[in-house]
Amino acid sequence: MIIEYLGKIFLVESVKESVKAVSKEIVKGKIDQDRRERISSALIAIQQASLETRKFIDNKGYRANTDLSKMWNDALKKSLDAELKNLPRFLHNKAKFWGKPEDWRNEKASMELVPKLSYLDDQCDMLLIQLEK
Repeated sequence: MIIEYLGKIFLVESVKESVKAVSKEIVKGKIDQDRRERISSALIAIQQASLETRKFIDNKGYRANTDLSKMWNDALKKSLDAELKNLPRFLHNKAKFWGKPEDWRNEKASMELVPKLSYLDDQCDMLLIQLEK
């Protein structure tokens, strides 16, 4: 139980650090227009996958959904292209989860690796605010 808890803390903290690092780069003006666009594209893909996931859960629950898996994989690719460190690991787990959610839901430790939608939304919002400045 303690190991699961520490693992979750580590994953959440690594994403927070990644967002902070990118935010600092944006504030310092170290991000060129091309990378700014790649970051925007990644954030939009993450938010779209999050919205579609919420809609699916509300209507159909936790059943396998390859379309959601593809959306999360697209967000993963775009986050890698944007060089958003640590975030891709979370997105990879989201994509894997929707391939066979029952396996993940039966293992509490596995579920700790899947980020909450609200957490991903908050991280995206923070980066979008920085990009708008």
